[in-house]
Amino acid sequence: MGGIVWNEWARLMCLTSAFVIFVGGVMGVFQPFPAFSVLGNLESLYAMPVPVLPAILTVLGIIVWVMEYPLVMADYFNGSASYMPKVAFYIPVAVLSLLEAQTINGGVYLAIGTVAYMMSVRADFLKQSSSSGAFGRLP
Repeated sequence: MGGIVWNEWARLMCLTSAFVIFVGGVMGVFQPFPAFSVLGNLESLYAMPVPVLPAILTVLGIIVWVMEYPLVMADYFNGSASYMPKVAFYIPVAVLSLLEAQTINGGVYLAIGTVAYMMSVRADFLKQSSSSGAFGRLP
């Protein structure tokens, strides 16, 4: 598959995960349920009166949605150079969302979208290297 196909699929996966993380974060604010309660050291993140991790995930879900929402983006946001900052931001968000039971699906979707963004970057680099000259330089 080409880089454009990976890009579009990754964007739609990240939009879906942003919605799931946002809704799960809102649900977690009102009824916190840690995914790994056996660890014991994460209980402070769910302290009353305000559960910290679900509130953070609600904000992060909105940020991911804002980064991905415009389905038709400008050219400077739609290149392979803009995918790596997204990947660097999405990896910690995916890990954080795996710590709450309501947002585990969103974390898995975001991890899949991150891998798809990396495949898009790989496809763009392969296309550039195959179109380069005999000396390996771009025209």
